[in-house]
Amino acid sequence: MKSGNAFLKSAIVGLSLCAGALYAPVAHAQVTYDVTKVTCEDYLAMPPEVSHGFAAWMSGWFNQKHNNSTINFDGFEQNVENVKKWCGTNPKESVFNGLERAVPNAKQGVGGPLEVDMSLITCKQFKGLDDDRRAVAQSWLSGYFNSSKNITKIDPRYVERNTKVVTKYCLSHMNDKLMAVIAKKAK
Repeated sequence: MKSGNAFLKSAIVGLSLCAGALYAPVAHAQVTYDVTKVTCEDYLAMPPEVSHGFAAWMSGWFNQKHNNSTINFDGFEQNVENVKKWCGTNPKESVFNGLERAVPNAKQGVGGPLEVDMSLITCKQFKGLDDDRRAVAQSWLSGYFNSSKNITKIDPRYVERNTKVVTKYCLSHMNDKLMAVIAKKAK
């Protein structure tokens, strides 16, 4: 398990890597990355850790739009597999547009021990998640808060800034609810 400032950085770094991997040829000229432009072909070409961060970000984005603050880690993994299968037959389609059409018709998941209401999780509980779940939750939260502001573009500079600010605050306020901290401290 990571400790100190690393506990909140793990997945945000993954999200930044996601943006960087997608646009590496133009990284020197482009700072902001538009997730609505990512095609299935782009998504399927991402390294696994990058595609996982991207999928979690998208999950958070769409969950916020449907007033859902819970993440089911098992259900998330199944959804990732479903999206990959769909993308395999729709390589030129925008992942975002495909999800926009599919999410309203999706069946509600079944709860279970791996379902977490992110509005209730504290900084301490978040820190206690294993590395993989913490990475998914971090990217999911990033997508969730960007969705609340209708932002579909990722700026790694803000990701890095927000990670530092939220991490610093959480380390000395471990009992505070993580979503409340992000809402108060992130820009």
